[in-house]
Formats: sequence, structure tokens, C-alpha cells
Amino acid sequence: MSAKPVEVCECDTPSGRFVVVSRHPRSGREIEAFGGARVFRGKSVIDIGTGVGRLAFDAARVARHVVGIDPYEDAIRSAREQAKREGITNLEFRVGDARTFTPRPGERFDRAILSWSL
Repeated sequence: MSAKPVEVCECDTPSGRFVVVSRHPRSGREIEAFGGARVFRGKSVIDIGTGVGRLAFDAARVARHVVGIDPYEDAIRSAREQAKREGITNLEFRVGDARTFTPRPGERFDRAILSWSL
């Protein structure tokens, strides 16, 4: 029995383009469901509700820079330790609440990931 394909809808808004995934993809396939490497290559990405950074690590393989934010310090600590162990330098993790998140001066993001965040 094969799984149904993941349904993806791209929506343009005044704030930018959003990719909406209507059904959660199989584990390990999330980045592909959001459009894959072509969507993230060379971009600045924010992963909102990153947890331990599962999607942030995947995006960092092709993105210019990735910031993962999450309110849980233990999850962020774990993600930072993994990034350090793996020597990933284009990825940073911050403790914070997405509802009050303010980018640093001059910081802007080309793409935002929200998966299991709401």
C-alpha cells in the first residue's frame, strides 16, 4: 500500500509566498514537502517552533543561514550541542516565543518554516 502524495498549496500574500502542506508528510520528508532544496537554497530561513531543530538542520544543508526559535531551553540547548558536534556554522538556535520574536537589526528572512508549531 503506498501513501497518498502530500498536498502542497503555494499562496502569494503581501508578506510573501507561503507554502501550505495539508497533510503531514512521512518522517524525514518534511523539507521535500515544503518544496525541497530549490525553495531553501541560498536563502535566510527561520524555523518557528524548532524544538530540537529537526527541520532547521535539514534546511541548513542548502540555506545560506537558518535561525531556529523555540521557547523550550532544553530543546534549544540540545539543538545547539548537535550543531556544534556536527560543525554546522550557518545555523543558530535562540530561546524565544514566536509571538514576541523580534529580528535583530538588519536581519530578514526569506523563508519561514512552521511545522507542528500552532
